[in-house]
Amino acid sequence: MTTRRPPPGDLLLGAVGLAVTVLIAIAAFDHGLTWYTVAEVLIHVGLCATLLTRRLYRRASFVATYALLAALAVVVAAAPINLGVSPIILAAPLALYVVARHEPAAWGVVALLLGIAGTFFSPVNRMAGGPGLLVPVMILGMVGTYLWASGRRRTELAYADRLDRERAEHERELARGIARAQLDERVRIAREVHDVVAHRLAVVSVQSNTALAIGTPEQMRTALTGVKEASRSALSELRALLGVLRDGQPGRDVGGDLARLDDLVAATRDAGIDLVADLPDPATLAAWQNSWPAGIRLALVRVVQESLSNVVKHAGSQATARLRITLDEGECVVSVVNDLNSSLHSSLNSSVGNGPPGVGGGVATGAGLGLVGLAERMALVGGRFSAGPISEGFAVQAWLPMTTEPVTTEPIATEPIATEPIATEPIATEGEAAQ
Repeated sequence: MTTRRPPPGDLLLGAVGLAVTVLIAIAAFDHGLTWYTVAEVLIHVGLCATLLTRRLYRRASFVATYALLAALAVVVAAAPINLGVSPIILAAPLALYVVARHEPAAWGVVALLLGIAGTFFSPVNRMAGGPGLLVPVMILGMVGTYLWASGRRRTELAYADRLDRERAEHERELARGIARAQLDERVRIAREVHDVVAHRLAVVSVQSNTALAIGTPEQMRTALTGVKEASRSALSELRALLGVLRDGQPGRDVGGDLARLDDLVAATRDAGIDLVADLPDPATLAAWQNSWPAGIRLALVRVVQESLSNVVKHAGSQATARLRITLDEGECVVSVVNDLNSSLHSSLNSSVGNGPPGVGGGVATGAGLGLVGLAERMALVGGRFSAGPISEGFAVQAWLPMTTEPVTTEPIATEPIATEPIATEPIATEGEAAQ
């Protein structure tokens, strides 16, 4: 548990009050120990304690200060000799300042009224020759202290209120941005479903009509074979498309062309990045292209594209980076690490994408939606994703499973296109065999 300590200013005030108390004690003992001299010294000691705690326990310190000053006024009035005026009475405006600035407005008003009333009973009224203008000056001092403290309080409250409004507006804008990104994603998926799957379904329709119109067994067999092949291709492509949540490049191969990896590396190097790329040889990439599911290939291309785009955008033209793609225990492991000299640590989470031609094209800007997209894409294909600072710099890593079919998610079962005739076991089995 952390011990609360008085701030330096209050420590200084407490030291000054203690010095005054020592002087009062010396003067009191010179006149002999009497009830009023002892009471005066004890009241001074109490006021020193309130000066030390006026910010730690504001309300309790305020109440104790005013009570002790009232007791001091009573002792001075009842003493048979003139005890004089102690500078310790300045504890009143100091207590007023704290409560007027930091406590609710009612506390400040009460402290001001009590302070003004207390000036008429202050020890200054017993000074030889009368108080003169000291009482009006003390009242003006109390009013000025209250106005200064309450003015600062209003300024601080207004500033805090403005920060709250700005924070709320930022959160609303972030929510709107996420909603726009989700809406754009639905539009992209719908467009891809139409552009890629609609052709296959059109073939199914034509072949079906042909089989119905032409009655020879051989022609019907040929037409139905075409229907089977087109249906199987449509089902495979549809499953891949339903796993795509971040794709904003018109004309890009939806199936994920692994040959684009070399183009992404070249474009990154053209942007001035010292990129060390450890990629599989072309023959291995070609084998992966022919054997891996479309969703896995697309996820691999996309994570490399976004990661290199972020290095280009945030790390600067003289940065160094390393790209490595390997197979490890049934997983494809992608690692992109940039050096410590880049500014990617502080800026990656605020903006993603828009690199050089062939590398950029982030899906979303602001709030790190590009990283969100990569994480979502990895989850959809059953993989894992991580991004964050490491000892060497900043690392983006992805692990993609080597499955025979893209992983589907809950929305697939609710989409109209995923109807029972398409999802029957015979077609799914043949689709798996084809891949």
